[in-house]
Amino acid sequence: MKCIRLHEDSCRRLSFYLAMEEYLARNMTDEVFLVWQAPPAVIVGRNQLIETEVNLGYCREHGIQVFRRKSGGGCVYSDMGNLMVSCITDGNDVPFIFETYMRRLALFLCTTGIRAEVSGRNDILVDGRKVSGNAFYSMHGRNIMHGTLLWDSDLTAMEQALTPSSSKLRSKGVGSVRQRVANLKEAYGHAGAWAPADAAALRDAIVRSFCDSERYLTDEEVHEIESLEKSYLDPGFIHGCNPPYTLSREVAVPGSGLLTFSLSVRNGKILKVGVSGDCMQGTGRLGAELERLLKGRDSRRSSLLDALGSMTPGDYIRGLSVESIADALASD
Repeated sequence: MKCIRLHEDSCRRLSFYLAMEEYLARNMTDEVFLVWQAPPAVIVGRNQLIETEVNLGYCREHGIQVFRRKSGGGCVYSDMGNLMVSCITDGNDVPFIFETYMRRLALFLCTTGIRAEVSGRNDILVDGRKVSGNAFYSMHGRNIMHGTLLWDSDLTAMEQALTPSSSKLRSKGVGSVRQRVANLKEAYGHAGAWAPADAAALRDAIVRSFCDSERYLTDEEVHEIESLEKSYLDPGFIHGCNPPYTLSREVAVPGSGLLTFSLSVRNGKILKVGVSGDCMQGTGRLGAELERLLKGRDSRRSSLLDALGSMTPGDYIRGLSVESIADALASD
């Protein structure tokens, strides 16, 4: 198996590496392997509803980007304390190929002195706690398998980022199964086993275990990956792939009371808006005006602010602002 590397030392945003996997699957016939790190991000699966998986407010506040991948499986958090591992192979028996890869990854960890085991189809546990979550998808006979390998990730940030708000949501999207997680750095310490000095040492060890050669990407290949990356950054892909859903979110309006905003969204576009609350005067007119302005718009905060720019919500409900409405209804 061949390890694929970049000449540059700096890391890129996570979407670049998702595009890199796809590019390699489309343009190389070798079995290839890559290990990479990226700044803090949340990655939702192909069929997941972002709003039920991600604390979007926390992510906005802490600069955590949200991306969608083309594989299934659950929602994961990644930061510079985590290694992302990708393996691309040929073959038609995808379940067998994926199971073989998972067992090989667990065996690698066992050879370093810790007790790792495959759990279910997607996870690797050490002493009952999850250290790796994985997923796969196929493309024209090529199989992309990828997942996390937690070394010293910020578990507090992970817990906050993957905990959705208290909004009431209904959807047919696929939900994540939450498990207790652990960092390998901690697991090595408890096991008294050989411990890599840092994430780079762990990366080098896993590459030696899986690979017998390496190749650096050319500048031209990197440019092509950057072009492909644009499709992963397209809001239509990130949010437009959301399953249809309805959202109900409460907002406290100082001096007026509690408002409940209801939103129906399909393919990332708003279909219907409703407003109710204990400050009843004006809610009917407000709901009608919001639906007029927002119907057919995408549900990103920037789009909402643009659509509501000329509106003065305080004319309907005293103390209500455009910003508070956008915060209540935004999908990012």
